[in-house]
Amino acid sequence: MTNEAAPEITGAEDYEAAAELFGVLSTPIRLRIIGALCGGDEKNVSQLLHEIEVSQPNMSQQLNVLYRAGVVDKRRDGAQMYYRIADETVVRVCKAVCTQVRKTEKEGRQAQSD
Repeated sequence: MTNEAAPEITGAEDYEAAAELFGVLSTPIRLRIIGALCGGDEKNVSQLLHEIEVSQPNMSQQLNVLYRAGVVDKRRDGAQMYYRIADETVVRVCKAVCTQVRKTEKEGRQAQSD
């Protein structure tokens, strides 16, 4: 029986890259942006601002961080800039972490009520 596991992290460079990615994902606003885009559709800044209540400069700054990290990709259409997920692995990581957080919170609430 063969398990298809993710490649093993073996070198310091792999750990550095993983730490950088987790650093990019460590801001709630960036997680919310990823969540808004993980449906597969492109969204422009106005659409993202409608879903996530932050200032336009803050949104642009966070999108730039995600773009430079390779998490999102962008394309220009006239005056509008459209963003989409560039790396589905990031979506899977975010979903796994959020699932674990919800599970841990639920278990904590159950332990408190017992």
